[in-house]
Amino acid sequence: MTSPVENTTHAPAGNTPAVVVKDVHKAFGALHVLKGINLTVMPGTVTAILGPSGSGKSTLLRLINQLETLSGGSIEVEGELVGYRHVQHNGEDRLQELNEKEIAAQRAKLGMVFQRFNLFPHMTALGNVMEAPVHVAGVSKAEAKQRAITELTRVGLADRVDHYPAELSGGQQQRVAIARALAMDPDIMLFDEPTSALDPELVGEVLGVMRDLAAAGMTMIVVTHEMGFAREVADQVVFMDGGVVVESGTPDIITHPSESRFKDFLAHVL
Repeated sequence: MTSPVENTTHAPAGNTPAVVVKDVHKAFGALHVLKGINLTVMPGTVTAILGPSGSGKSTLLRLINQLETLSGGSIEVEGELVGYRHVQHNGEDRLQELNEKEIAAQRAKLGMVFQRFNLFPHMTALGNVMEAPVHVAGVSKAEAKQRAITELTRVGLADRVDHYPAELSGGQQQRVAIARALAMDPDIMLFDEPTSALDPELVGEVLGVMRDLAAAGMTMIVVTHEMGFAREVADQVVFMDGGVVVESGTPDIITHPSESRFKDFLAHVL
């Protein structure tokens, strides 16, 4: 297994990829979850990651957001190496791990929405969305409140700002979670199967918010089983299985897959 290395290939100025994943490996003990993933995401695009459970999709998102540490390879976000800096030691260029404050600064570029909403039950929708801007970003309460109202309105919850999570449907709770991520003003949004915990009739309202974000030019990486969303909204579709990228391309690959593993997967989910 390789050690973390820098990706030395950069796009031309003004066309820097939002995310570059290069030969990424991740192992949990003897379990080798990711086995050399390569992926490039351009700004303003939507990448849909498909695949069966256990294929490493969620682990990849967690590595991009530094919720897990790399076992090998490298990840860049907006041209900056994630988790490391270059230092000179005895005339040699080496990598040094960043400290927690530096990692937090890198992570601030990314918003993440999980399968479970993870809202604070004792806080209203407004309080949940205000929390991180105030206590993580150091924004004043007045500014955080205005930002929270703006984002809750953006996800269609202007009339629910004073409701507690227990008073909201699952779809509304997930929309609060999206607003919470947006309130930190991220450049890139990561979605880890954001509709998988929802009843079928509530899926559409969350996908509608995500469609609006895509239309507004938000860079998004979405792990999903929603084939319609992937086909209609994504610029790039990636199919993972067994810790590797089996097939990738435009959304046309959903209609015309070339790899047998992808064909089998689609036969089960469509």
